[in-house]
Amino acid sequence: ILHEKYVYLILHQARAILKTLPNVNHIDISNLHYIFIVGDLHGQLADLLHIFNANGLPATDNPFIFNGDFVDRGPNSVEVILLLLVALILYPSSVFLNRGNHEDHMITFRYGFENEVNRKYTKCKTSLIDLFKDLFSWLPIYSSVDTGKSKLMIVHGGISDRINLSQINSLTRNRLDISLSIPPISKNIGERLTKDEEDEYLQMADLLWCDPDPEDCPGCRKNDDRSMACYFGPDITEKFLSKNHFSMLIRSHQVKENGYEFEHNNKVLTVFSASNYNGESNWGAIARWDYKTEEPWIMSYTSQDIAPIEELSFNKQITLFEDPVYQSLMEKIVSKKSLLRKEFERSDRNQTNHISLTNWADIMKNVLQIDLPWFNLRSKFVKEDTQGILYNSMLEEYTLDNAKFQKSHTGIMEDLYMSKDVLMALFNLIDSDHSGFISRDKFSDSIKLLLDRGNGTGDVNHAYIDEVTSAMDLDKNGKIDVNEFLESFRIVNMKKPQSLYDKPKIAHTII
Repeated sequence: ILHEKYVYLILHQARAILKTLPNVNHIDISNLHYIFIVGDLHGQLADLLHIFNANGLPATDNPFIFNGDFVDRGPNSVEVILLLLVALILYPSSVFLNRGNHEDHMITFRYGFENEVNRKYTKCKTSLIDLFKDLFSWLPIYSSVDTGKSKLMIVHGGISDRINLSQINSLTRNRLDISLSIPPISKNIGERLTKDEEDEYLQMADLLWCDPDPEDCPGCRKNDDRSMACYFGPDITEKFLSKNHFSMLIRSHQVKENGYEFEHNNKVLTVFSASNYNGESNWGAIARWDYKTEEPWIMSYTSQDIAPIEELSFNKQITLFEDPVYQSLMEKIVSKKSLLRKEFERSDRNQTNHISLTNWADIMKNVLQIDLPWFNLRSKFVKEDTQGILYNSMLEEYTLDNAKFQKSHTGIMEDLYMSKDVLMALFNLIDSDHSGFISRDKFSDSIKLLLDRGNGTGDVNHAYIDEVTSAMDLDKNGKIDVNEFLESFRIVNMKKPQSLYDKPKIAHTII
């Protein structure tokens, strides 16, 4: 059980991020290349660990959407939600959380999450439950994904004939922080809900609770299986997608025998990721949508023979470059590339392109300021032969993935890379309307401010910074968006092996 101190830190940091987000996650996968879509998890940690084991951990270049119902019924709801929130904190540009109907105070009280918090954090249960409750109220309502070929709406429950996305996109979502099973109080205390307030409440309930009509009846009708929302028919799906320029609706919310199901002429896809849910024999599934493809890949699994949680590991399919510890070290190496090269060449007095193992280890330790057993780690970073360490083999193998930046002013790019997190914070600060982009001039000013402050000399090549900013504007529209910014600072392994994700459209595995 994670110590309460760290639970508080995670919840406060994640809530701070969520409060800055709009009601809809706008996602363009042109630079992300693909995205995984995960359905209900319901506190089943083993399923989440299997998903990560089979597909890699969330990362800047391994994006995920988690489509609600993270908690309740399963035994590890606390661990599941904390893992997802840590992923959001680490990678806010490639990890997206949608709200589910179980991220609701009354539902978590009824179906187990609050009892789990009470059990695991007895001394601080009330304050933690209040914090979870507030955090859940700030979760975005749905995601809109541009795949290059189509546009997807990803929402936990479904739609109805009264959904107005303009109204949904502008409502104050945390007002509905008590429970959707209890109508909210009007902004005008003591008065009845206005028509707009009632519409907002009913639409939110539909988005989180609705189901496709099992009999394909047209229109919307009462949902007999639930106490809220409605069934929606194929005609409602067709009209909604056409009106809002979507190609498909991807949702969760319902157990499916195979973990997924296509309905409404393949325009609605349900993805449910909790296998053997609540004692049933269903498979779990996730979807992956690649850039400029017309349909998703579905990966199904069952936990019938799943190993105990403590025996699961991430070693199965994670290559060295995908290991987060190794990735962190490579980021530090790339950010100090010029200084490392300078020290290696100084040690290589006879210009043999070789230095001794001892010198290499000392330089790595001193330049990176990291005291690791570099002798033992050398095979993972650099080549060697009978003459010693081939130091250039390390420097040439990894690079920033934008050839426009590989110019003579490498020191400035490395300074920017070391400060990319601060630069991202400045980006978000300037992007006050959360549009996802800022002008070239504003971004250039941020870089100059950062570098002037960083080196304290004011001796910054402003012309080169303007050139770098122009190169970041990949589509030449005069603006820098978040994806362009992140793409400019992506490290690649020039000798990276073939993708691990070359899979058939539907893959079934037993774990």
